[in-house]
Amino acid sequence: MAIEGITSRDGIGLTLFVAPGRLDEAAAFYRAVFGAISPRHWINPRTGEVSGIDILIGRATFTVSCANPKRDADPALPGPCSPSPQGRGSTIFQLCVDDVDAVVAGATVAGAIVRTAAQDAGWGDRVATIIDPFGYIWALATIERELTAEEFNAQANIQLVEAA
Repeated sequence: MAIEGITSRDGIGLTLFVAPGRLDEAAAFYRAVFGAISPRHWINPRTGEVSGIDILIGRATFTVSCANPKRDADPALPGPCSPSPQGRGSTIFQLCVDDVDAVVAGATVAGAIVRTAAQDAGWGDRVATIIDPFGYIWALATIERELTAEEFNAQANIQLVEAA
């Protein structure tokens, strides 16, 4: 993500999906158990609902996010989904790369499936999503332009707010 200070160009960020309504509980667990800090929340400007909470554990970056109920209702839709009572969970690995298009091309040659074609995102990244041959989902981003939180919020997408 092209938001300064959360995911570095050479780091990997993880999105941990939880059942809707359990974001705060999950963030509290990671703070209590792993000593995590949660520097900011992702707010949907139309509903005011928290849609994600950034979590930092040491130098590792995670975002706890709500699973999509439509994907939970239809197991034929590829992830992410809420963890099931049987332990089935879903994670998207986020990785910053130098050239999204080249990485997607190489990944498909190596057996990956394109989940979301490469495209320019409104926050300054070029992004794509692939499913690797082992079933893992990778959200790839090339940071085209770093945005401040204020610039990001001016795009009228999800808004970033500093946690209280």
